[in-house]
Amino acid sequence: MTRAILTSGLIAALLVLFPAGRAFSSDRLSQDSSSVQNACEQLLNIKCFAFGGVGYAGTTSPGEIAFRAVLASTNALELFETTLSHGTDEAKLYALCGIRRLNEKSFNASAKALMEADRKVRTMSGCLVAEEKASVVIQRIADGIYDDHGKR
Repeated sequence: MTRAILTSGLIAALLVLFPAGRAFSSDRLSQDSSSVQNACEQLLNIKCFAFGGVGYAGTTSPGEIAFRAVLASTNALELFETTLSHGTDEAKLYALCGIRRLNEKSFNASAKALMEADRKVRTMSGCLVAEEKASVVIQRIADGIYDDHGKR
């Protein structure tokens, strides 16, 4: 079974158990669930961890957009936990940002496996793309450097 099918199935199951919609109409509920599922699928496969304006135009990264969509859902913690289990290493960093915000007490335990593996991850800040050890980025997450991102 391919990774995309497996992760899509996991996300679909979570969305059934924990609906993402906040409206009363079934059309709105279906639309909200679909957009959250799309955001989760994007987040699971993200290849670069970046918050804030990036690139020449200073646009919001696709990872941050997906992160915000998941964070705004009613089942965000469960979706971030799924991302932590099944996403790319960069996706796992976004998941850790969400877990820290939603359940800070579980952050250290959640970060342990990624911290121990300590693989290089791709990050972007402004126009600069870098490869950093995951532990360096996790320490910035733990220090609250990214806490204001995703708030609106």
